[in-house]
Amino acid sequence: MEPRLPARIDRATFDRVLQRAAELQAASRDIGEGLSEEEVLALGNEVGISPQLLKQALLEERTRVAPPEPEGLLDAWIAPAELRAERVVQGTEESITTALTAWLDRYEHFVVQRATLGRVTYEPVDALAGAMRKMKRMFDPAGAKPSQGSTELLTAVVTPLEDGFCHVALVATLRSSRRSYVAGASALGATGIAVTTGLLALVSVPAAELLAILPAAAGIGTGMVTARAFRPISARSQLGLERALDELERRPALKSGTPPAPRSQQIAREVGQVVKDITREVRKALEEK
Repeated sequence: MEPRLPARIDRATFDRVLQRAAELQAASRDIGEGLSEEEVLALGNEVGISPQLLKQALLEERTRVAPPEPEGLLDAWIAPAELRAERVVQGTEESITTALTAWLDRYEHFVVQRATLGRVTYEPVDALAGAMRKMKRMFDPAGAKPSQGSTELLTAVVTPLEDGFCHVALVATLRSSRRSYVAGASALGATGIAVTTGLLALVSVPAAELLAILPAAAGIGTGMVTARAFRPISARSQLGLERALDELERRPALKSGTPPAPRSQQIAREVGQVVKDITREVRKALEEK
């Protein structure tokens, strides 16, 4: 009988195997009414799990908040306009904030709008810097695509827990973007209804009246499709929040003493890089002729 598992196990298979092994390990022990954190750490040590990782998982469980329920018709039928992701990561409040700011600036093109103790709000970069970065991305198709293109405000709340761990909550606000989709859908529906109303006032034949209803049905249907087009944008933004937390979890936080470069220097470097990329592409095109 040939083995069903491949020679090398991919990440999805590994996650399933590890989860199942943990379930079997837990089922093989009688934990009575529960375990203390010290007992969990001791059991984890028996199976070779790092105490630091177990402590992080315990802190995540302690601070875990149930996902918010949809509020109102727009959240339930279209998509939420305020998204949230949270996790416990290693590092100090200052180092995590510095690392997150650097990552959002580089990959999501967001800069600090306001910073207070434990709370930082971010907004999209100005129009010139944003245009330069978009042009730069055109010459780097392998680069990761930003996920917060429709987000008008990002909020990070970093709460210190035990020594070396912080709870990080990220909130993305897309209310302006959703409002524009709803407004477009409403305009389409209203236009269709207005056309139908005008046609019904002009015709009196039953068959013609049925045809006159078509513009209203088309307008309402197109409007519904337009409004629902916001859903993948909301999902993409949620993915971006999780991706930012993944980065904080995978890589050590930046040293708090490493200040970011001034915005003027960053814009100058981006403009220079774009000019170099354009020059290289033009020269390549001329050489091919």
